[in-house]
Amino acid sequence: MSTKNVITGADVTLVIKDKDDVDVTYTVQTLNATLTSTADREVYETLSGPFYKTLVREYELAITGLADWGYTNSVCDALQEAFADDPDVSLAFTLAAVNTPDTVTVTGKVFPKVPGAGGTGAEVTQFDVTLIGDVNETLAFTTTTPS
Repeated sequence: MSTKNVITGADVTLVIKDKDDVDVTYTVQTLNATLTSTADREVYETLSGPFYKTLVREYELAITGLADWGYTNSVCDALQEAFADDPDVSLAFTLAAVNTPDTVTVTGKVFPKVPGAGGTGAEVTQFDVTLIGDVNETLAFTTTTPS
């Protein structure tokens, strides 16, 4: 990695259907967001050498954010409702990281999960949630440079 570029911040948005089946975009007050991926890969030994076959490309999106339970346009409430309504319907997400001057954006789909709730005394309440990626949807990476 070049030392002249520094990647700062990560914005996460989730698209979740509301009670009227309308797509609503939620912006997470993100403290930390990490996208990880793994591959379930088999190796076959052939006469001409090893052959690799990737069976499944799995990924997950781990988010630490500021809890917003009970507020208007609450991402915590929306994730909980999406999980209660149908935990097997994936949600579109966008993860954007700034690599000055460029922005790298990753899009994909993840399954809803109920974020943790609670906190300590007078501290800012945070939530941690890891959303499993929909392996039927391919991750898309794009880089944009401001003009």
